[in-house]
Amino acid sequence: MLKIYFYINELNDTQKENLNQLKNINIIYRNYKKENYEKNAAILSRYCKKKRFKFYISNDEKLAVRLNCNGIYLPSFNTKKYFSNTRFNIIGSAHNEVEIRKKISQGCKEIFLSPIFDTFSEYSKRGIGLNFYRKIKSSFYNKAKIHALGGINEKNINKIIVSNSPGFSSISFIEKQLNKKLISFLKLIATDN
Repeated sequence: MLKIYFYINELNDTQKENLNQLKNINIIYRNYKKENYEKNAAILSRYCKKKRFKFYISNDEKLAVRLNCNGIYLPSFNTKKYFSNTRFNIIGSAHNEVEIRKKISQGCKEIFLSPIFDTFSEYSKRGIGLNFYRKIKSSFYNKAKIHALGGINEKNINKIIVSNSPGFSSISFIEKQLNKKLISFLKLIATDN
């Protein structure tokens, strides 16, 4: 069983259709362009509550409090430690060991290490590979759960499972129409713990 997170800027029809078929999913709202920022956050918050998905806001403690979110997401570029609401689950992302240590010092209990596989988005990056991911994951075993992020797709998701990852996150995975076989598979492996 894996914790599954999806990054969403605004809830579109394809994402909604996919998510309506899933359970035990976590949503991270990270609308860095700030277009319809609070409106989109409120829509996502209501949707997550209805679906019983956990909902995280990126870098905005006040909005997270106002929307009664489950937690805060700290991207790798956030190096401040200013979150005062201790009821929040604090999660974050990192690209290397130095950034992982910083996220732990910021209170992150779950950290997404990126990219595991090569990515082909606007931020195309070479993946660190599963061997390095396993090494990092075991190095920080007692300090934080290290989840996989970057380049995860239908063809390589089994590699994440075999690596004993506690979870994964995806930006593009949920953007396209998911087939029934994959939906069934995600429902089978998703856990909210």
